[in-house]
Amino acid sequence: MDRNRQKSPDQTAWMNILLIIINMLIFAAGTAAAGTGKDPGIWNRGGALYAPLIVTGRELYRLITSVFLHADLSHLFNNMVVLFAGGGIVERNMGHIRYGIFYLLCGIGGNIVSVVSDCISGQYGFSIGASGAVFGVIGALVCMILREYLGQRRDPDVPYRSRIIYQNLLVRAAVMTVFLLYSGWRNPVVNQAAHAGGIMVGYLLAIIFMSDRQPDLHELMS
Repeated sequence: MDRNRQKSPDQTAWMNILLIIINMLIFAAGTAAAGTGKDPGIWNRGGALYAPLIVTGRELYRLITSVFLHADLSHLFNNMVVLFAGGGIVERNMGHIRYGIFYLLCGIGGNIVSVVSDCISGQYGFSIGASGAVFGVIGALVCMILREYLGQRRDPDVPYRSRIIYQNLLVRAAVMTVFLLYSGWRNPVVNQAAHAGGIMVGYLLAIIFMSDRQPDLHELMS
């Protein structure tokens, strides 16, 4: 690395930091279930996701408000740790404004998948959390790593060692994704449909939002 190179303002993932702060402030304000995380009535008044109210009541705002609500401190902490670890990388590659739009669309997309799943199963419950958006970040990381890996495989000039590094990154990302999804399936209170939907939406949006940009994933290899 060139130590004389000046740090670009784009290297500061301020949008990701802002999103984390917003989530923390909303939780601190008590909107996320008054610190108990157990009362569906509080979740309802706070704007939680609930399929019947969205489909029949047309309360579409819940697709957004629920993304910024958390049941308890542990729920908030887990989501923000993953967002802090991966969101900055995605933002630095995608751009600040694109990343902000990407985050919201992943949260909304995950919630839509959750609503469809609830309607199909006929089992309804209140749901809150940034997990759909956070899993969207994971989907974007997988997309960028896979894109780099496939690109290097097609380029005969890329050193073999570099290909192995990206191959290992891809395996690690796949293992992490499977583990997180499996952990969610083992917990009956986790909205697994929103998680799976977030990953799918994040992957697809990354293809679109990164179509004119070349991923730089060197910080993942450090």
